Amino acid sequence: MATKKTSGRSHGFKHKSRAVMTKKAPRGVSFLLREYQEGQQALVIIDPRQHKGLPHRRYHGKVGVVTHVGRRSVTLSVKLGDKPKTLITRLDHIKPFGV
Repeated sequence: MATKKTSGRSHGFKHKSRAVMTKKAPRGVSFLLREYQEGQQALVIIDPRQHKGLPHRRYHGKVGVVTHVGRRSVTLSVKLGDKPKTLITRLDHIKPFGV
């Protein structure tokens, strides 16, 4: 027995992330000049202009603690529900918390 084909529009990833993935204005390079230290808090803000190192949309707007700083990437410890999650992302998708 075959399953029924859905009618209408797909409510998948493209639909759910449409608001997050909109491009508004060109971005400067000042985010590359920011330096992060371990233990500092950072806010995860997804930048749709850079697709590399893109975190999942569930982390958009979350605050994490920097655990490791690499050349192009930063490792964050983000609390999601009751569990701490490790998030590896590029500098494009984070900014210091409280700035």
